[in-house]
Amino acid sequence: MIQKKSPFFFLLFLTLPFLTYSQIKAYPIDAWHSRVGFAVKFGGLIDVTGRFNSFKGTILFNKKDLSKTSATIIIDASSVNTGLGMRDNHLKRDDFLDVEKFPQMIFTSDKVVKDGAGQFNMIGQLELHGVVKELSIPFELIHAEESDSWKNFRISFKGAINIKRSDFGMEYDKAISDEVRIDLMISARILNMGSIALFNRPLGSEMMTAIEEEGVPAGIEKYTELKKQGDKDANKISSLNFIYLKLDQSGRQKEALEIAKFFVKEYPEEAYAHSLLAWTLYKIDKTKEARYFTEKALELDAQEPLAMEMNKVLPK
Repeated sequence: MIQKKSPFFFLLFLTLPFLTYSQIKAYPIDAWHSRVGFAVKFGGLIDVTGRFNSFKGTILFNKKDLSKTSATIIIDASSVNTGLGMRDNHLKRDDFLDVEKFPQMIFTSDKVVKDGAGQFNMIGQLELHGVVKELSIPFELIHAEESDSWKNFRISFKGAINIKRSDFGMEYDKAISDEVRIDLMISARILNMGSIALFNRPLGSEMMTAIEEEGVPAGIEKYTELKKQGDKDANKISSLNFIYLKLDQSGRQKEALEIAKFFVKEYPEEAYAHSLLAWTLYKIDKTKEARYFTEKALELDAQEPLAMEMNKVLPK
């Protein structure tokens, strides 16, 4: 079982870049507007329904060829919620999910196969309760790359699959059906930097002005100056991420690359920073360097979603 090495909720507050390599864009799953739900029959008569409240993931979306789309989703097993605390606590124990031993459920795709008009199957590996099995999840693209009310870029999918508890070593309690239906409604989002408040505050506005007028070294100097002065934004990891995104979305890829390198230098123990640099290098075809930073990201956090996706597409 892959073990978590960094706080689970941290990356839910970050976004991934508006980048393309060929036709691929990296979309972070928007957990606040997505759902991972389930239903299982109790007593053979009625459905007990629930959901997992906490999860993260990345979709590498190919808008020209959906069969080249890939996804990774990591679910916090302890976030199971059926609306009844006593039942949820039982589900977390070792006769069901055993969340202390197996804190995450992980699905990562291997390929996507078209199956009828508008229908696709995402084939991949589900790791649940210490068991890994191949699944084929039928899904439908609800909408591709549209702007939401805040002009963020968004894609959405829905899908469902039936699995058996016994296939994953959970055979306790015959009153509960062996078959469990998993329902997915996944929305993924790339934030539009035009609406981010950081750029109306000193760090964002002054750093961007310095970069535009004098170059990245001047922007980094401004960042360092404000950090010494105790600027709150200069102590948030999301700030460098947003500066990077602002540059990239403005078509300033060279400057964005330099900020990505500084991001790694400033936060050498943060897996996401290494993944971001790897993705940036990948888009300019520096695959050997991208492989190095992907592996570094996975050393720091084996469940960093973008790094997990990069590990699939980069040559070994």
